[in-house]
Amino acid sequence: MTAPAFHLPTEAERLQARETLTRLEGAGVREVRLQDLPAGVAALLHSILGEVAKGHAVQVLPVHAELSTQEAADLLGVSRPHLVKLLEEGALPHHKVGTHRRVKLDDVLTYRHQRDQDRRQALQALADLDQELGLL
Repeated sequence: MTAPAFHLPTEAERLQARETLTRLEGAGVREVRLQDLPAGVAALLHSILGEVAKGHAVQVLPVHAELSTQEAADLLGVSRPHLVKLLEEGALPHHKVGTHRRVKLDDVLTYRHQRDQDRRQALQALADLDQELGLL
């Protein structure tokens, strides 16, 4: 089972998470039952455990986090110079902190989602054309 790369909690999940956190902090409890967690958080935890089991490093960031150009490039699976080109073309919003560019994580995730969707649509168009031309 693969969980989404990110999960935006519903208001009900936020309330459930707040209540669970309050119970954990107030009682000093170090254990929590899976059913105490919001469904989206449980799915993310499952994904995290899967990655750790494979020996992969895991980092949890809030979607409003800001990334360096290298971190954003790594997340997109592109080179840093290519990412900088995307920033300069306006494909991704960014701002500068001194001389360094910063990109919001949620902007990178939105860009990646749109890029992947565009790729799937292009592939489907090619497959449709192949079928139309009788190449399949």
